[in-house]
This record gives sequence, C-alpha cells and structure tokens, in this order.
Amino acid sequence: MQIGQFITEMETTKETVRYYIDEQLLTPEKVQGKYKFTKVEQSDFKSIRELRNMGLPIKIIKQIKENKEYCGTKKQWKSNLDMIDTELSRVDLELKKLNEERSALLTVRKELIKKL
Repeated sequence: MQIGQFITEMETTKETVRYYIDEQLLTPEKVQGKYKFTKVEQSDFKSIRELRNMGLPIKIIKQIKENKEYCGTKKQWKSNLDMIDTELSRVDLELKKLNEERSALLTVRKELIKKL
C-alpha cells in the first residue's frame, strides 16, 4: 500500500510517518520513488505507537528496535529492563517536579481565596 492508505489505516499523519522513516523506525521499500508499506510496517507502527503511549522517547524506541535481533534472549530483556528503569527514574523526577509545582500553586490559591 502507498503512504496515503497507510496514513488512513494507521490514523496518523504524513509528517509522523516521514519522521519515523527518517529515524529508521519504519523501513518501507521504495518502488519507483514511492514508499510501499506492508504488514511489517503496520506492525512496526503499532509497536511504536504503543511505546510512545507509554511515554518512551524516540531514542529509547530506536534502542529497543536495535535489540530486536536478540529477541527472546536474556540480553534483550536485560537491555530493555535497563531502558525501562532509566525511563522510570526520569518519570519519577518529573512527577516530583510536578508535585512541587502543584504544591506552590495550591499555596497561592489558598492565599487568593483568603483575600476574596
């Protein structure tokens, strides 16, 4: 299928697909200057979407894809676990910062309510 049909079926944008191609997350064959998407690209796209929905950045998704050659091995599982642990640490730091921001906003809110 061509890019237009792929975009429709995957409910995405041309920009997103081109970005994933540029990042080598999708590798459709090029036939007569046009990309040809198969079930492989559909499956890859769905996997990318799932990982993005977990909040994983492209950098990590690329690493996961690179580890695919070790699929089902302890090496892959260890590598993926390390990446997930790193991301969990990042998320924990973000949550801490957001909680601090929330606390500050709640303090200001209380002060404003007192003035009303």
